[in-house]
Amino acid sequence: MKKIIIMIILISNFLYGASLTIKINNKNLLGKVHLFLYKGKQNFLKEQKAYKKINFKLTPNKTTLIIPKLSIGEYAYTVYLDENDNNKLDKNFMHIPKEPTGFSNNFKPKFKPKYDNFKFYLNNDLVQNIDLK
Repeated sequence: MKKIIIMIILISNFLYGASLTIKINNKNLLGKVHLFLYKGKQNFLKEQKAYKKINFKLTPNKTTLIIPKLSIGEYAYTVYLDENDNNKLDKNFMHIPKEPTGFSNNFKPKFKPKYDNFKFYLNNDLVQNIDLK
């Protein structure tokens, strides 16, 4: 009986997937945000090859984004506020972002982001809180 229940859960997750809820603490920031969801390490930080690209507007203080029906697996994401609406993350001469950013696991990189710091495994519905700074 236990095997049947486990199989039903696995099959339902496979068919319907899990949802990822991202709660963004954005204080007084407003504007258009770009989120890039990566499935696995292979294309991490290659925006043109992201598994999902989602653009949305921030609401005051806290914005909630729900990404439904994701298949079970390993993911990571990056988020940035496009302050000047040029559809790219502006960086300084040292490649440090000049616009507010956020990352999965609310990780704050000091140098070039490494996938292992951002990855998470999605097998059930998951909620993550991140700060956009």
